[in-house]
Amino acid sequence: MKAIVFYDDLCGVCNYWVNWILRNDKNNYFYFAALQSDFESHFSAHFNYKFPAETIVLWTEDAGFLTKSDALIYIFNTVQPTAIQVKALRLLPKFVRDIGYSIFAYFRRYFRMKSCEIPSAEEKKRFLSDRSLQDFLNMQKID
Repeated sequence: MKAIVFYDDLCGVCNYWVNWILRNDKNNYFYFAALQSDFESHFSAHFNYKFPAETIVLWTEDAGFLTKSDALIYIFNTVQPTAIQVKALRLLPKFVRDIGYSIFAYFRRYFRMKSCEIPSAEEKKRFLSDRSLQDFLNMQKID
């Protein structure tokens, strides 16, 4: 089963991290959907889940919905399990990690990225924003 990263498509910092995951996810484990997409609204209705504002949301069949620092730890642990970021984040209590995340999320709109990478044709297949929820569920049965 794959994981879905729901991210703010209007945020340059969020787009930077989506590209970082694409470059480092050698197993193509993560899929992506913009929080502003039809896919997100259908997914939200299907699972009766209200997506919180100002945060990344990660969904996996096993872990369910993860937000803020828990989502970051899951991503880092999956993509680079030996990375120092995973170890450093795990040392901090969840409430401290989430406060740090919330502060950064508030100020992220003031950060400007120098450029915005355009995903390759192969990478675009991992973006779900233009797919229906049913297409995704059918795709999961094949994997």
